[in-house]
Amino acid sequence: MTTMEAELRDKRLRRIRGCAGFVKWLLTLSAIALPIMGLGLFVSVLFPTWPSINGEESIVVGDIERSFLHMSFLQRALLSLLVAISFFLLMNALWSLRMLCARLQNMDFFSANTLKRLIMAGVWLISYAFFDVASDPVAALITTMDYPEAQRIVDVTVDGGEVSCLILGALMLVLGWILREAALLAEENRQII
Repeated sequence: MTTMEAELRDKRLRRIRGCAGFVKWLLTLSAIALPIMGLGLFVSVLFPTWPSINGEESIVVGDIERSFLHMSFLQRALLSLLVAISFFLLMNALWSLRMLCARLQNMDFFSANTLKRLIMAGVWLISYAFFDVASDPVAALITTMDYPEAQRIVDVTVDGGEVSCLILGALMLVLGWILREAALLAEENRQII
């Protein structure tokens, strides 16, 4: 390797280290903020009359907007459970991505632990996307379960965020599998030589 090639390689590695470090800290801040936001949403749904909450929070299902104050405690508890599961899945996806970036920042590209982090980030993102799609009709049914049977609503929606999350998760999963196979092939080649 010539001196110029070595300098270009060092420059590329510094760029990778810098970008991975920046994204790692961005994900760290997000991972700190996400539980706080999730807890706030959880409490505002479950206890809409809490003194520090104004009680005007509502959920929109189809064409109906319904205040949490007008729902039973069981309905609010079930909706809060959906919120908690959603934030749990998203938190695990963010944390897996953060751990992946930490390994990339340390220039650990092809170790088993790095590839495991890449695959797990894909699994968590796919899980979150599927849960997000499935939770919309469940939330609609919970919101209208105290209505007469003819007025109950099941609202199925899929938006761009869910599709993007699903595609990104699938790409990370496939990329992790491919890199794991490449690492195994490289190890076999080193043993032959």
